[in-house]
Amino acid sequence: MSAVYFPGCKYTIHSRVNSRKIRQYLIRQHGIRQTGCCSTGLDTLREEDIAVYTCPTCSAFIQEYTPKNRSLSIWEILENDDAFPWPDYSGDTVTVQDCWRSFDNRPMQDAVRHILGLMNVETVEIAKNFEKTDFCGSSLMKTQSPRYSRFAPVRFFDNAKDKFIPLPPEEQERRMQEHGKQFTTDKVVCYCTGCLHGLKLGGVNAVHLMDLISARL
Repeated sequence: MSAVYFPGCKYTIHSRVNSRKIRQYLIRQHGIRQTGCCSTGLDTLREEDIAVYTCPTCSAFIQEYTPKNRSLSIWEILENDDAFPWPDYSGDTVTVQDCWRSFDNRPMQDAVRHILGLMNVETVEIAKNFEKTDFCGSSLMKTQSPRYSRFAPVRFFDNAKDKFIPLPPEEQERRMQEHGKQFTTDKVVCYCTGCLHGLKLGGVNAVHLMDLISARL
């Protein structure tokens, strides 16, 4: 497999240690080449390359900017990896928070849940899950990044210009607190740093899936 891994800038900032662990594992176990930010790395892809991503925004950019390249989430790679050292969370129960940026990416959403099962984690669903999700933390309460117009204008402008409504910080926090009231489990798992930051802003005990899977690396 000729694959290139986009580690996700925001996740790398969130946890440089775990980001490095998974990059080293992918090199060692799968021979996957590494690149940096999708904003510069997408232009280096060859037509035969498979783009592997962690970040839902990277996924959207890849699908629209380089549609000839097949793309896979890291979760789809790892769920079929018999050698991966999965930690065992002993039946811990969590709620899954899906990300709006990946509302139409069912293979990734399914892989996330499969991986939680492989780690002996029970999952609880909220009403707005899978294709119904409209959440991405407070990122939707800010102005769109200029990168969106270059790499995915259809998704982020033509089809979603009404979703980005800039709000003051205190209103962002209030809305995140309201969102957090629906959860019935102590912990919420997400796979997007924007979702993670928004959940934490709302007082939710949130964790990124990458942080969970890296425990034994």
